[in-house]
Amino acid sequence: MSVATVLACTAFMPVSDSLPLFAAITVEAEEGVAVPTVKKKYAYSNKIELTISNLSKYSSGTSFEVYVGGRYVKKYGLTSLKKKNLVEIFHDGNKYLKSNTGYSVRVKAVNKGLSSESSALKIKTEDKTYYQIKKNAQLYTFKNGAFKKSSKVKKLAMPSCVLCSSKGKRIAGLSIKNCDDDYLLINEGEYKGKYVKAGSLVRRTPQRNAKIKKVVDYAASMDGGRYVYGGAKYRATDCSGLTMQAYNQIGVNITHSVRTQAKKGKSVSMKNIQAGDLIICNNYGHVAMYIGDGKIVHAMSSYYGIKIQPLNRISYCGKINTIRRII
Repeated sequence: MSVATVLACTAFMPVSDSLPLFAAITVEAEEGVAVPTVKKKYAYSNKIELTISNLSKYSSGTSFEVYVGGRYVKKYGLTSLKKKNLVEIFHDGNKYLKSNTGYSVRVKAVNKGLSSESSALKIKTEDKTYYQIKKNAQLYTFKNGAFKKSSKVKKLAMPSCVLCSSKGKRIAGLSIKNCDDDYLLINEGEYKGKYVKAGSLVRRTPQRNAKIKKVVDYAASMDGGRYVYGGAKYRATDCSGLTMQAYNQIGVNITHSVRTQAKKGKSVSMKNIQAGDLIICNNYGHVAMYIGDGKIVHAMSSYYGIKIQPLNRISYCGKINTIRRII
């Protein structure tokens, strides 16, 4: 609490050692509510996630109101935010969010009649939202106005999907009063055209995660193929041809050259290696891809072919020159 010191003149009286001519009167100035420090965590095509980094500055009873485009959307209590610092926005207070669209978001902190508002965050939603769909999730078809059970997901998938109502209608940009969001229409991959119900086996995943999975799955599927010097065909390729083909699956061209690939993306350490990272070694003469779970895949030689191996086997390929994260 800030303290303002005000000097006030006392009534006239003889000056003495025990009583000053002017007495100091302290007045406590009432302090307002701290301004929320709001940051974007992620913007999907149909959802915006925010965090508030200065929650420790607020006292019990503080609530946080969320506004999109000046329209009230929802409210969070301090206690709930401290448990999971995540503000989730699905609509602008009137309509569900649309893809590839800019939104202005503010958060207002309120306590005992006092309030303060964050500056506006300008956030643009992505063009697609990817979902992690776990093995055994139930798939559906939509015919004659009704959903019918189909097959189940065979293994973890990360396709792009769009939210749909229980009547099979896409809900982006539609009124929140007239729609629900029970189903997802799968837009790509093995299950394209099928629906999956929102639930414990389905959740949004960042676009990068989905793209890296596509890259890694393609690279790993070449296991057992032939090494072909200068080759760049599926399961018939050299080391840089394998990694080039894998990244081509997401429209990223890293060229058919180890030395060129060694300059792509950014450098990362072995300690921080992630799936999809390229390991350049043997004096820039060989490249392998880390595929996660302590494994790599690489086109080794005409004798060994293309193999998935433990990560520590990369030491047999010579000194590591650099590790590159492409996206």
